[in-house]
Amino acid sequence: MSIFIYRAVTEEGKVFKGFVKADSYTDAMNILAMKNIYILSVSEIPRIFSPLINLFSGRVKNVQLIEFARNLSIMLKAGVPLTVALADIAENITKERFKRIVLDMKEMIENGMPFNEAISMHREVFPPVVQYLIKIGEETGRLDSSLNEIADYFQRIEDLRTAIKRALIYPIFATSVSFGAVCFWLVYVLPKIVNAMQGIGVKIPFITQILVQIGGLLTKFFYLLPVFPLILIFSMPVIKKNKKLKWMRDFLSFKLPIIKEIFYNRAVALFAEQLRILTVTGVPIDNALEMTAEVVNNEIMKKAINNAKEKIITGERISQSLKEQKIFPPMAIRLIDTGETSGNLDEQLRFLNNYYTSKLQEYSTRLGKIIEPVMILFIGLFFTVIFISLLSPVYDLISKLGR
Repeated sequence: MSIFIYRAVTEEGKVFKGFVKADSYTDAMNILAMKNIYILSVSEIPRIFSPLINLFSGRVKNVQLIEFARNLSIMLKAGVPLTVALADIAENITKERFKRIVLDMKEMIENGMPFNEAISMHREVFPPVVQYLIKIGEETGRLDSSLNEIADYFQRIEDLRTAIKRALIYPIFATSVSFGAVCFWLVYVLPKIVNAMQGIGVKIPFITQILVQIGGLLTKFFYLLPVFPLILIFSMPVIKKNKKLKWMRDFLSFKLPIIKEIFYNRAVALFAEQLRILTVTGVPIDNALEMTAEVVNNEIMKKAINNAKEKIITGERISQSLKEQKIFPPMAIRLIDTGETSGNLDEQLRFLNNYYTSKLQEYSTRLGKIIEPVMILFIGLFFTVIFISLLSPVYDLISKLGR
């Protein structure tokens, strides 16, 4: 899906810029045509700049979507008309982009468009599952309940994201601090010690000379260090576009020590929650699995889900088809089998999501205790090498003077 930037004029004559996600230029124009604005220009943004656009355009966070769905549910339950409720909620939204989206949906509804179609006009904010739930709510007359379900869905996704951040923040912090300490020694402390030793005629060992050379390179090219994070950001679209690179990234995320626990538990929890919410909305199981594979966003699990989907189409049970893929944990297979047999698959999937989210949160709290001794060992070995390489020639010198 591409990102398009557009300039438009509101009915009040205010000129503004915005972004819209669409599969093509024609789709982007069709989406914009549904809004009460006059389009001045539309142009596609190169995919390589997508991460920066998402970063600086002010992404609507899950917390804001949770609050929006909860508040709208409460107001509808109290008997407030939908358009009035949307207008009132928009007044209290501080984020300009999200406020404009809510008011835009209100105007579409006032012009006769169903709420679920108005939601679908903003796919850059609301995933397809939200449209399905809104549509069910409109058809059954229980829109407030559907909005509560949407809030719960975003809450579970946010819990997963928070758990992953909590799990990764300490390793990143510990690695950065350790790297900073090592660089400080190599750049500032070690050269002074070496110069002092050379001044008294001590021969510097080869390994210490190598460390001094590394420190010199760091001093000379220190300005390149901030470039690496930028390279990582700009390489993301390239990795996502290249199937082999995506496969390698996802394979490593499931195999490398420490991080495999994070990304595997996250993938299973996300699989369970997405499949649950889609089956609740009445989406056929083959379509539900196809959409779930896209949301999981892991090539290895995506292939396994699609393989299972093909077997299910031929009449095989969900649990059996997933079991044959050899990637899903036995507990997940067992609970899905129970859900199929008892007819409460959604409850079993809910339990699976809660279990693996809790497992991920528990692992994130334990990760600090795992990483800390590794970092201490690494730094200890580094300084041991330095001190041995520096003290051994001093000891030799003192021994010679003693003779």
